[in-house]
Order: sequence, then C-alpha cells, then structure tokens
Amino acid sequence: MPTKIKRDISFSKFLIAFSLTLCVFLIGVIVGNYMISYKLNKFSDYEQDLKVNLMASEIEDRLLQELGCNATGQEQLTQSLYDLSAKLGYLENQLGWDNPQVWRMKKYYSLLELRHWIYLNQVNEKCGLNYTTILYFYSNKGDCPKCESQEFVLNHLKKKNNNTFIYSFDINMDNAAINTIKQIYAINTTPTLVINKNTFSGFMSLKEVEKTM
Repeated sequence: MPTKIKRDISFSKFLIAFSLTLCVFLIGVIVGNYMISYKLNKFSDYEQDLKVNLMASEIEDRLLQELGCNATGQEQLTQSLYDLSAKLGYLENQLGWDNPQVWRMKKYYSLLELRHWIYLNQVNEKCGLNYTTILYFYSNKGDCPKCESQEFVLNHLKKKNNNTFIYSFDINMDNAAINTIKQIYAINTTPTLVINKNTFSGFMSLKEVEKTM
C-alpha cells in the first residue's frame, strides 16, 4: 500500500512539473510571436515614414535644380534608412534571411537605398560637395566568411566619417535595379565594395577603404 501512495505522489509531481513546463513554453511562444508581430507592425510604420521621406527627397532634388544648393539637407532620410536597416536586421535574425516577408521588405529597402545613393551623387555633382558613397554587397547564405568582418569595418568607418554613406545589398537578391547595378560594376562575389563608383572585390581593411576615399 505505501508503494502505491509513493507512485501516486511521484506521478502527481511529474504531472505538475510537466504542466508548469508546458505553461512556460506556451507563454514563451505567445510572447515571442507577439514581439515578432509587434516588430512587423513597427516596420510597416517605418515603411510609410520612408515613403514620405523619399517623396521629400524627390521634391528636394527638384528644388536643387530651381534654387541651387540651398536645400541639401538629407539627414532625415538618412537616419530613417539606418533605423529601418536595424529593424530589418532584427527581423531577418528572428524569421530567417529567406523568409518571404523579410525578403519583400529587403527588396523595398534596397530600392530606397538606391534612390538615396542616386540623390547624393546628384548633390555631389550639382553642388560641388564631397559625400563619399559606398555600396556594400554581402551574402547571408553562409558562403561569405569575410562579410561579418567587412560589416565591422564599415560600421567603424561610418562612426569616424559623417560624410560617408554606406548602402548594403544582398547579392542574392533578384531585383531589376540591383541586377543592373551588379552588371554595371561587375559585382559577382562577396564581399564587394563600390566606393565612389569604383569597384573593389574581396575584403578591405579600414586603412584600405580610407585610402580609396
């Protein structure tokens, strides 16, 4: 009889422990899904903000033609792009680089980057300014062992130089505009940098990048 009581107690403990573990797991899943959903909604808000900023930059480009170089402020659009990039990186880590929704957002973000890159090149030419632009092509498929080191170099470079603008593109992206850029600048490997419209294939140290600038 005592043996049966012990078994009943052991089973009850097991059942309680299992129930608690299941509850904790389910809570974790619910909270995780909520956070991802929240980030997706916030990302959508950023998309809308960027569309407004993009339109503003297009109007500003027309003002440059009409008013000269008195309206060259591009800080708002630039900061929005960097903020969006950080959130996109978070979603990519959470959902996977090949997630369809993340992939669509990356394509849209890449087009915004290209528009800003074109805009800065126009400002340089029309206003005699000296912004440095860098197109950085990487891969998240696990076939670019030097990409992480290259990103570290570029992040450090950006902190040192306020007049340097860096735009990141996934080389695996099938997009007409990106494909055209890859063809024009002969980009077929990663990491690759296009610094002020000059192509440099392979990893570049901070000194090497600064020398080309």
